[in-house]
Amino acid sequence: MNARATAADVKQPTARELAEQHDLRIHRAKQLCRPIRHAGVKKFIAGFCHHKGDAEMVVYLEGSPEPVRPCDIKIIEEAT
Repeated sequence: MNARATAADVKQPTARELAEQHDLRIHRAKQLCRPIRHAGVKKFIAGFCHHKGDAEMVVYLEGSPEPVRPCDIKIIEEAT
C-alpha cells in the first residue's frame, strides 16, 4: 500500500463546500476589518445577514446602501 495519496484519492470540494468556505472568509474579513474587492474597487464590509429561506447571505459594503451577492466579492489576500 502506498502512503502517498493519488489524485483520484483526494476528495474534491463540492460547490456547496466552496460557497461555505467563501462565506467564512467574508465573516473573517468583516471581523478583522480586511479589505475586499467588489467591481474592481477595494472596499470594506459594513455588514451581512442571512434572510430566512434564502440560500445565500446578503452583504452590505461601506458607502453603498445596496446589497451585494457574496459571489461578487473577491477576498484580497494581503501579505503579512
